[in-house]
Amino acid sequence: MGIGKISRAVFLDRDGVINALALNPDTGQWESPHRPEDARLLDGAAQALKDIAAAGYLIFVVSNQPSFAKGKTSLENLRLVHDKLEAELSREGARVERFCYCYHHPQGVVEGYSKVCDCRKPGAYFLLEVQREYNLDLRACWMAGDRDSDVECGRAAGVRTILVTGSPDGARRGASEPDFTARDLKETAEIISKHKGDTI
Repeated sequence: MGIGKISRAVFLDRDGVINALALNPDTGQWESPHRPEDARLLDGAAQALKDIAAAGYLIFVVSNQPSFAKGKTSLENLRLVHDKLEAELSREGARVERFCYCYHHPQGVVEGYSKVCDCRKPGAYFLLEVQREYNLDLRACWMAGDRDSDVECGRAAGVRTILVTGSPDGARRGASEPDFTARDLKETAEIISKHKGDTI
């Protein structure tokens, strides 16, 4: 496909980076929102996306969404959460080129979705798929997320990585070695803009 002369992109995790996590009363854990009423953008997220785009990057969201496979919510609810977040970003003038979701989980309970798959992070399936379609130079691309699996995904694809540390999901990070760390998406955008001329 390709988009003009742009050959670099930023891949972003969604929950805890662009939108807030929601506290699940059943598990006591911070998780992705399971209902549209629980979905809200984090403060400054839309502006940070616009700043990343202004620095010359296409933006792709790459997110594991296993809650349906685990029997925690419906696919329809997950679609409604997506629709709400995408609409809020659009209203604020922030563009995401594509949302790439993995709905599988190896320990799920829903037939057809409970399996080992290629598209679940830390695998780099979506990054490599997008790279081929948009003819990206992965050496000039980034992956940012709030879990070690995001960093591992980025490293597997050969892009620079940023671990976002400001979300409450701290139990799922600490074992990876990102190229940079950032408190939030605003600081992530600042790092990317500062190093936009660099390649691996």
